[in-house]
Amino acid sequence: MMKIMMKRTLVVLLSVIGFVWAAAVSAQVDTLKIGIVSALSGPGSEWGLAQDGAAKIAAMEVNAKGGLKVGNKTYKIEVISYDDQYKAALAVSGATRLIEQDKVKFIVGPVGSASLLAVKPLYEKNKILAIIGAYTEKALDADTKYMYRGFPTQVEFVGPIVEWLKKNKPALKTVAQIDPNDETGWFSQKLLKEHYEGGGYKIVSSELFERSLKDFQPVLTRILATKPDIIELGTTPPGTAGLVMRQARELGFKGQFVKIGGPGVPQIVAAAGKEFAEGLICYAAADATTKNYKDLEGQYAKVLKPPMNEFVVYFYDGARMLLDAMQAAGTVEDTDKIRAALEKVAPYKGIQGTIRWGGMKSYGSNHQILVPIFIGMIKNGEQVIIGRMD
Repeated sequence: MMKIMMKRTLVVLLSVIGFVWAAAVSAQVDTLKIGIVSALSGPGSEWGLAQDGAAKIAAMEVNAKGGLKVGNKTYKIEVISYDDQYKAALAVSGATRLIEQDKVKFIVGPVGSASLLAVKPLYEKNKILAIIGAYTEKALDADTKYMYRGFPTQVEFVGPIVEWLKKNKPALKTVAQIDPNDETGWFSQKLLKEHYEGGGYKIVSSELFERSLKDFQPVLTRILATKPDIIELGTTPPGTAGLVMRQARELGFKGQFVKIGGPGVPQIVAAAGKEFAEGLICYAAADATTKNYKDLEGQYAKVLKPPMNEFVVYFYDGARMLLDAMQAAGTVEDTDKIRAALEKVAPYKGIQGTIRWGGMKSYGSNHQILVPIFIGMIKNGEQVIIGRMD
């Protein structure tokens, strides 16, 4: 009887010790919140979901390894996402909620220029360390302290792509532009016009449209009346760009489509159809044929519904750099120390090559990511890389 009682006591004691140990381990794992404010629905959502998916992949990978160890603590990463629908007012409400209610210190997004400019004062005032999108040159300036742009903009790649066109498609002389009627589109048209005209092209038409537009026949009728060799799609969202291409071909356009703006070949092909998408020359954010890219696609499918937009590559690398900076700084609280560490993690080995910070000449701030850039062409419904610029 005594032996039985001793065994029972030992079992109970071991159970209590196990419970206490598990509780102690659990107590040591805190939660680190990372916020997303971006276009998760509507026009431009291909790019917003790329920001969301990238952060979630990075979080998933870290959590699968037991969490992020910073100093003497380990953190499980939680991603909190708010949809701004590419609208400035919703971006402000989402960012405000993240900062004031969710107590978030790190945000990825927005991707839209108008949204970014609306939340920029909030980020800077509250010392929110952010990996942002947005093509507008106004996103970064000499006073920008806490925002780092996680993808290259047209400022970085328009010139080289126009030069490639001039060299490889010398018969093309005239250009018609079409872009969304907002901060993103305005900046795109201004910059593209400067580079095309600087390359000897003639701009024969510049059209802006509302993002909700689906019937482009009136706009395209005006464009085709100018007889352009190139229709430049600029920052038109991929799905919308596909609609423009289909409708332009149906109206008889035989010229060259070019898209020196946000990527998204699968969405373009889905909207235009293989026949009408054929031959598009575009800025490509990634070489989708590489093993690294294919592996990332597999991870993306675990957190969001495919297809994966190429922008995931940039923001996945950006999220990893941010997490590495926290470890290097030894804190998840002091964003001043973390931003100093973030600047020092570069040069950084990214998915597609070496990543650096730059941009002082263009923006007055070295908060612009510099990465390899690709030129793509649609062939048989797929993107083929036809040029690379490091």
